[in-house]
Amino acid sequence: MSGTASEPALHRPGFGISTNVGHANAQRIELRRYDLVDDLIGHTSYTETLLLTVTGRRPSAAQVGAVDAVLVSLVDHGMQPSALAARLTYSAAPDALQGALAAGVLGAGSSLLGSMEQAGKLLADIGAEVRAGTGPRGAAERAVNRILDDGRRVPGFGHGLHRDGDPRAIRLLEVASELGVAVEETGWLAAVGAAIEERTGRRLVVNATGAAATILLGVGIPWHLHRGLAIISRTAGLLAHIGEELDQPIAPQVRNALREASWLTEEHGPTGGPDA
Repeated sequence: MSGTASEPALHRPGFGISTNVGHANAQRIELRRYDLVDDLIGHTSYTETLLLTVTGRRPSAAQVGAVDAVLVSLVDHGMQPSALAARLTYSAAPDALQGALAAGVLGAGSSLLGSMEQAGKLLADIGAEVRAGTGPRGAAERAVNRILDDGRRVPGFGHGLHRDGDPRAIRLLEVASELGVAVEETGWLAAVGAAIEERTGRRLVVNATGAAATILLGVGIPWHLHRGLAIISRTAGLLAHIGEELDQPIAPQVRNALREASWLTEEHGPTGGPDA
């Protein structure tokens, strides 16, 4: 990349709005001070460009590899509520693909997929204490005790399906270790696991969002944006589910099942009527 510095942010006189993310005019398009056409297209991968765009800095090859692994790990996890929402929305409004994708993305909440955000905040808070002079173990114990005392689950740990170990998390942490990424953050994650076991007597496995948050924090992505990376990744899977709905629709079976479940008995009279 040539990395030619751009001119100051362009804006209309008196309008007072500018951005450091990108600029465009009739002759040139810039992204984070790089020429999109000459410096980026055909020279950088999507993951590298994503990191450049979000952080404003050129990532190292190791950082790109680690974040690419995160994006791959969250693409799909079977017929989750988000996939079902996308497919059913598309079946009802096939003229609005973006609506179907949005319906699926809205399922990235604090319980599924979006928990990466809370895990990132937990590690960031521990990191702040460590930088202030507290040992990782003590910082982790305080954080875990606060969460459990409030009756909440520790984000990034435990999984209803992968009770003996989330294979995605295991591999993500292996990749991070191989690439030398998020070394300090991985230590904080381990300290949280130890604190959970000490407090509860139970060993909870690290889940995919916990491992992903560890890596994202380690490459400089603030925890406030972690859920966005989960959404970027899962959107590819949602698009695949919508594509499959075209050829192998499940919406008719779902509608029939819901119809049967909501059918009133003779005592109350059938619902009948047209599709609604």
